[in-house]
Amino acid sequence: MIDRADLRCDAQAGRWNGANVRVVGYVREGPDPKEGIPAFAQSERIRRWATDGGHQLVAVCQDLRAAENPSRRDGLRAVMGILTGGSAEAVVVPDLSILSPDKVVQEIIIRDLRAHGATVISAEEGDHSQLEDPTSDRLRMVVRDVLTRLDEHEARFADEPPLAAEGESAVTGRNDVIVELISAEPPEPLKRIRPVR
Repeated sequence: MIDRADLRCDAQAGRWNGANVRVVGYVREGPDPKEGIPAFAQSERIRRWATDGGHQLVAVCQDLRAAENPSRRDGLRAVMGILTGGSAEAVVVPDLSILSPDKVVQEIIIRDLRAHGATVISAEEGDHSQLEDPTSDRLRMVVRDVLTRLDEHEARFADEPPLAAEGESAVTGRNDVIVELISAEPPEPLKRIRPVR
């Protein structure tokens, strides 16, 4: 895996530190053929970016236009498979909007790709500042913070055994945990007691 800090964009040369990086491209067409850039043009932009930068393009994965199921992401799954197999160190997209028009969804996908050990690169120079860490985009900053806290939360509970079911011991080896299930039924009203005279 390459260090993201090693991939600073050289705006003059349009390259990433001149490093020869194995990359996988990702292209996606939206459900409406009248909107967005065709997959062929996106692929050519990635090929040109890789050639100009001296990078090795190992594959280009594509999510097809599907009006009946626009959220299907078989191409993105293929990218993650290539990353898991160690065949590529980075993912190149023509621009970040290819991941999703929504910045929150973009950040979730970027996080998933980075979790697979990849550096995410955009062929669009205007996107480079959006991929920096920290970013100047406040929305992206908040989303990254929330995702980091979610990861920390999940990590806290990843090694913990689940609490015991009713009637079983809840001893985890550290402290005993007692869980009392409280009925959701309202309590019976209190009877009024008359004072004795």
